[in-house]
Amino acid sequence: MLACLATLSVHLLSLTRQFGSDEGGFAMVARHWRDGGGFLYGPQWVDRPPGLIALFDVAQRLGPYGVRLTAGVLAVVLVAALASATEAIGGRPAARWAAWTGFAFGSSILLQAQRLNGELAAAVLVTVSVATLLRAVHVSTDRTQMVLLAILAGAAATMAMLMKQNFVDAFVFAAVLLTMGVATRANRLTYLPRKVLMIAAGFACGVVIPGAVTLAWASGHGGVGALEYATFGFRGDASAVMASWSWNAPLHRLGLLALLACWSGLLVLVLHLGWSHRRRLRHLDPLPWAISATAVVEASGVLAGENFWPHYLIALIPMVALAAGLSAHRRVPGWRWTRHLVVVAAATTALVSPIVAVIAATGSSQTYTTGRWVAESARPSDTLVVPFTHANVIDASGLSPGYPYAWSLPARTLDPHLTLLTSTLTGPAAPTWVIRWDPAHTWGLDPDDRVDAALHTYYRAVALVCGHTVWLHDGVNRPLATIPPPSACGVGAQ
Repeated sequence: MLACLATLSVHLLSLTRQFGSDEGGFAMVARHWRDGGGFLYGPQWVDRPPGLIALFDVAQRLGPYGVRLTAGVLAVVLVAALASATEAIGGRPAARWAAWTGFAFGSSILLQAQRLNGELAAAVLVTVSVATLLRAVHVSTDRTQMVLLAILAGAAATMAMLMKQNFVDAFVFAAVLLTMGVATRANRLTYLPRKVLMIAAGFACGVVIPGAVTLAWASGHGGVGALEYATFGFRGDASAVMASWSWNAPLHRLGLLALLACWSGLLVLVLHLGWSHRRRLRHLDPLPWAISATAVVEASGVLAGENFWPHYLIALIPMVALAAGLSAHRRVPGWRWTRHLVVVAAATTALVSPIVAVIAATGSSQTYTTGRWVAESARPSDTLVVPFTHANVIDASGLSPGYPYAWSLPARTLDPHLTLLTSTLTGPAAPTWVIRWDPAHTWGLDPDDRVDAALHTYYRAVALVCGHTVWLHDGVNRPLATIPPPSACGVGAQ
């Protein structure tokens, strides 16, 4: 309870309407996905499953701070689920250590855990799946309760993939745990074949329910093929595009990712747990094998993302916290170091996260200030395009997006010659406002300056807000708001 309270307290300090780029972008997509259009999410295209967009839709209905409040609630659920999963195996002392490990990383601003994103939501559901599965196997003695827990485990496993499509962690955990349990003679007293069969059947039923609902929804919103491409097929095309471009920026972020993993204590704890339990896999104990296999999948997902953003590390929390809780027992090798590292990580979060959160929440940013200036100058029916980047500017403006690819990678992959963007800017449904955020030739796009030509022909520059030129369509007149001072732009874009 103390770990949950500490988690909520730290997250409440991050309540703000100044969202990060992805956070604001997903909020923008969710706000308009019922407006109608030719894409899976109405007028916008994004390579994320519908569960995440639905989560942002619900979050925004909770008020202006609903997005960050939802992140805080999810983090509390993560801590509670980690405690429940660990208690099923190691008892209440282990549950306490797992809960504080969950606080340390689920509230770490170094991992961007204060933001609502697919990794946080998926990690919560993976943990719920693991917790209910372990309780079905090791705690429940009633058949009905056992099957219901298994159904919940399967449903949570599928819902994790509906938040972030690469989160197959719960499936790996369940497959390894149950398969090794029935396949090894030494474990059959715990993993009775009939019991495992019932749990597996319940798990499968749980998987089907959200899966069927999603497919039914997709059939009325662009088709199952559109869903499959957005969640899986696009990654192959995007990887080819990224491979053809410079790796300098991703490798720089990889170095930063390693530093953040060290500073938060996550990497040190992972290495310690791996070294302390290096001999456990010699024995055919299903739980260490399940934790290890799932941890490998989680680490592979961090690296396979290729962009190496800090919030990717959130994927490691479920297995690291579960292993840390079970490793804090005095009979486990390295238990003192495990406890010390958990305390240091929790103390780091308790000291750093509130300070950074208050500074961020009370300060300002270029993106939010620019978006709000457009909102004050625009009419509700106006539309806005911020080519290739910073979809949170569109969210801050409250206007409808005028171009379906609000992120750089979809634009580079699906509109590489900017044919759609150029025709949009010059067509009858041209956006009212355009903000050039990045330099004209970022990522090698638009070598012939077609976008700039369209802007100079059909638009006029009306303001320079936080260092970024704002263009208004010719023939449209709007009373422009007062240009904000540089002090209102903060130290940089979020």
